[in-house]
Amino acid sequence: MARSIRIAVVLVLALGCGGVPAPVREAYTDLTVEPARCRAPSAARVSPAAMRADLAVIERVFRRGYAGYEYAGTEEEWARAFAEARAAVPDAPIDALAFRDLLLERFGWLDDNHVGFWIRDADGRRRWRSTSGHRQAWIGARRFVRRGDAFVDEAGRELVGCGDRPPAAILRPLAGDALPALAWAPVVLSRTRPEPPLCTLRDPDGTTRGARVALERLELSDGRGPAFARRQAPFPWLRLRTLFVNRREAIDAFIASAAEVRAAPVVVLDVRGVGGGADRYLNRWFRDLTSEDLRYWRTDALHSEVTLQGALNFWECVRSGVDSDAEGAAWLDARVARARREIETAMRERGPFREREREHLPVPGRAPSPFAGRLILLVDRGCASACETSVLLARQLDGALVVGENTEGTMKVGELASYRLPNSGVWLSAGRRAHRDPRVPEGFPEGRGYLPDLWLDGEDVAGDVAALAACLRDEACAAALRRALPP
Repeated sequence: MARSIRIAVVLVLALGCGGVPAPVREAYTDLTVEPARCRAPSAARVSPAAMRADLAVIERVFRRGYAGYEYAGTEEEWARAFAEARAAVPDAPIDALAFRDLLLERFGWLDDNHVGFWIRDADGRRRWRSTSGHRQAWIGARRFVRRGDAFVDEAGRELVGCGDRPPAAILRPLAGDALPALAWAPVVLSRTRPEPPLCTLRDPDGTTRGARVALERLELSDGRGPAFARRQAPFPWLRLRTLFVNRREAIDAFIASAAEVRAAPVVVLDVRGVGGGADRYLNRWFRDLTSEDLRYWRTDALHSEVTLQGALNFWECVRSGVDSDAEGAAWLDARVARARREIETAMRERGPFREREREHLPVPGRAPSPFAGRLILLVDRGCASACETSVLLARQLDGALVVGENTEGTMKVGELASYRLPNSGVWLSAGRRAHRDPRVPEGFPEGRGYLPDLWLDGEDVAGDVAALAACLRDEACAAALRRALPP
């Protein structure tokens, strides 16, 4: 009898609960985080042994949970990066923030705005940094107009170039005061404040001179407001501020607006500051705007026992940490329940696994006819991740115009999963789905984002958009504006 009991105990330890072998169950649960730990402070001090143990977890997450793994480097490059990270561990304990910075230094080569490390300080504040960064637009005060192939300022001086860059490489078209004529201004993209470029000007008499062009940070934000609002101005202006599921009532109203405004000659879709979320809501809006099929990203999703745990962590922490309307809360509860079911099902039926799923699906138009109006898509640096799908789709509509500034550039590997390193309490995020723009062979410009067709200087955004809308309603003005824009 005693021997039978010992055999039963051994079987329970080997199989775990519910007949799942203990090693399999551990592989599906060792990275999960209890919701109460989502905002728990990170460790005050992290020992060398703890850092090395957490680096082993990071290696597992990148190898089995990061959809950008194969795109970022070869096996040899990854192995070298992991070895160098282990070698960089100091001999004495450091605080969690310093460990975060060490990780950023060692994995910054990924240049991925979705791959980030953060800690929670003693007050619960999130101290986040990504392995990439946005190249902010800095705009020059000097304005130029185009005369043939030359660009001249208000005094008639021609811009010869700035440093070794010709005028076309530094000047960007702005909505001028007399559309369809455009103004042109120097725009420099930089993560930090750049030095004012030294430009060469040629006077009407042929004399050349050097001049520094002062740069100011471009600012197009209009502050906070409702998640979705619609106004006539005298054209439909749709202001969307979120694509996140906790505001489902507002998002549903946004989706419904496509059918309501598609007969207008000009529609403004304003997505400034929409910092990620679910781009399926944008897909649905464009689907209801036109009957044409639009091309979506080429996607490459990674599925594994690691990504399933990271997804559960992400949704558990979102559900426990954000305010939601009733529909949003219900959706989040269902999403958390689904994440748990997916782990349980895969654990029982598959064991540890790693597979990739590649797709290139269209966004099928469902409207009764093509969109015959003109779309003005207003973007800024706050348009990130899922929001950047709006540019991908808008540029497939005839006559659409993207205006504002460059988007954030956070899309090459999305669909976040979150992991809390068990020894330090440092968090790591990694995307589960890689994205490729089917129209851009070189890939998505991470960090730079999409450039607008027409830049705004931020002095009067509403006035500039109204002037553009009026121009686009006039066929002659619209045609002349298109000719004035660079290809």
